Amino acid sequence: GEPILEFMRSPRATDKVKQDLATVGLSTVMKMIFLHDFVHGDLHPGNIIVDQNRDARGKPYRLNMIDCGLVVELGERDHENLVKILGALVKRDGRLAGQLMVDTAKKCQASELDVELFCRGIQKICKDDEENNFLESVGDYLADICYLACKHKVKLEASFINAALACEIMEGLASSLYPEMKVQKIAMPMVARAEMMHMLHLK
Repeated sequence: GEPILEFMRSPRATDKVKQDLATVGLSTVMKMIFLHDFVHGDLHPGNIIVDQNRDARGKPYRLNMIDCGLVVELGERDHENLVKILGALVKRDGRLAGQLMVDTAKKCQASELDVELFCRGIQKICKDDEENNFLESVGDYLADICYLACKHKVKLEASFINAALACEIMEGLASSLYPEMKVQKIAMPMVARAEMMHMLHLK
């Protein structure tokens, strides 16, 4: 195989192949995070290899993600919390997402006022960006969330940061391959399945 950026510069990378690889790559990362409690801690284009052997579905190429020495596995409870937070952000429920970030933080020095202002800030981020979804503009969201967390003394869990960064990297790569990709179309079924897996729809 060869690194995905090198492959993309070759004549083999037709528009159809790029579209397929973008869809497979994003779906894989979403599955890892939402369904398998597995976050690659060093995901970048150099660690994504295009293998020219047919995959299980008969596609002429498949993606291999290598260098998995840095991985995050949360365990059931922490994974459930991560699914709740990411699910709330995907659904643009910023107040709930903010409160969950506070509630799941292992050490929080924020005052009641800081917590309220933090939650309002997350809600404003979601409301002001109604045309996009969290998973379609992770970088912007993450920068704003980190700023609010520092300002209001809310400690963000590393699992959330790692998962968000993995989403950002793969979303950026997928969008460069297939600009018309609808991230929401791939992400929402994953969120729903993860919520059912943790039975969040019954809570």
